[in-house]
Amino acid sequence: MAEDPVLEAAFDWLLRLQDTPEDPAVRAGWQAWRRSDPAHEAAWARVCATWRDLGEAGPLRVVPVQADTLPPVGDTRPQPPRRPMQPRPMRHRALRRGAMMAAAAAVVAMVAVASVRPGGFAGLGADAATGVAETRRVVLADGSRVELDGRTAIRSRFDDGRREVTLIDGGAFFDVMPDPARPFIVRAGDVAVTVTGTAFDVAADGGRVVVEVASGTVRVAPARGRRVEQLAAGDRLAVDTASGAVTRGRLAPEDVGAWRDGRLFVSDATVAEVVAELRRHQPGWILITDAALGARRVTGLYDLRDPQRALKAMMRPVGGEVRAFGPLLTLVTAAG
Repeated sequence: MAEDPVLEAAFDWLLRLQDTPEDPAVRAGWQAWRRSDPAHEAAWARVCATWRDLGEAGPLRVVPVQADTLPPVGDTRPQPPRRPMQPRPMRHRALRRGAMMAAAAAVVAMVAVASVRPGGFAGLGADAATGVAETRRVVLADGSRVELDGRTAIRSRFDDGRREVTLIDGGAFFDVMPDPARPFIVRAGDVAVTVTGTAFDVAADGGRVVVEVASGTVRVAPARGRRVEQLAAGDRLAVDTASGAVTRGRLAPEDVGAWRDGRLFVSDATVAEVVAELRRHQPGWILITDAALGARRVTGLYDLRDPQRALKAMMRPVGGEVRAFGPLLTLVTAAG
């Protein structure tokens, strides 16, 4: 969510009112701000609605202010003399405001995409899909088998000698029926993965596509004219679809598609990459509020059946905190 000066000011007033709820100068200033512009009143209503949507205020260590318990706009009762406001530590205030703005962004996002269900992919032409924390096995027209991770959708096409599957979103493990005369192609964004018979995993999230090979060989053709990459069992390839940058790595072949057993094994992955996988297994939204924290790298084995526990285990060694706002929103923040 782009910063909105009016909305940001409304969050500031909420923080001030929570810090000093009995301060008449703060309350008078807040009332004057609301009366000065209809846009201010609209922003205040949105802030209050966002706070209610978060469900609980514990993680922010502040007391919520209910709009209906505060003096109404246009209150003309005499107000106590105003006295100078005491400045608060700016870093503390900025951190809390940033967390609330991030929370507001997540609430807005959740309205549109947090509760992904199989039907939500219908408009994208998906012929197989899963919801949150749901996995599904699909047998394709040629006998190849696909296992879908949570929040995943695919579209298949088998005609005119073509064997092609488009990974619209999410992650999938493919066990391809051998047929040298008809290569099997998986498309994820601008990345094409071609095989004749093998087992491999493909994940697409935002601007990144990851291919991991359990057996056989795979040919990966990134977009932007990059050279074709050949992968064998145990190879891992990550493609940044925006820049075309390619990163190779290795893992044990038996760890490819470990999510099928409720496990997530990562080696030198970023926090953001791990969170992207955990989002498929937890209802609601997981939001990283600090870009530097999201770029930190971790290695570990995590339990996908308990995403909150996995998040906390991942955050401990990198200096992060996990703050849950009810059942639908989790913020991953830098400690301190």
